[in-house]
Amino acid sequence: MSKTSIALDIFRPLAIGAGIFGATAAIGAAQMAAPCEPSASSWSTFDPTYSRVTAWQPGWDTGAYDRNHVMIGTVGKYTNARLTLANAAGDTTVVDLKEGTVIEPTGATPQAGQRVAVFGYWSNGTFIANRVVLHG
Repeated sequence: MSKTSIALDIFRPLAIGAGIFGATAAIGAAQMAAPCEPSASSWSTFDPTYSRVTAWQPGWDTGAYDRNHVMIGTVGKYTNARLTLANAAGDTTVVDLKEGTVIEPTGATPQAGQRVAVFGYWSNGTFIANRVVLHG
């Protein structure tokens, strides 16, 4: 056995190990921790004027709204404590209405097929409504 053969037998596993380590480090560095999660700065952009919205806003029809705190869709089913909301793709989300949830216009009741904007927040996988604004 020559010195070259012994050197290759020692160097080859070290080179392969270093290559694997380098490749996994590069892959890990290229990935984001949570690519779909809003950035930390966007959580602080809640618009305090939302608590004063009492009517449908024209911009909502074009997609101009805060997707962290507002859901736009069509009522599938409504009960006193729950609203099933369907989006344009037909996907549904159940929204819980807490005691004190405001429905605008005052005195109106959401009806199946009616467009709505729901203001609220996510809690343990459930969207909790603070305010529901019905389309005119």
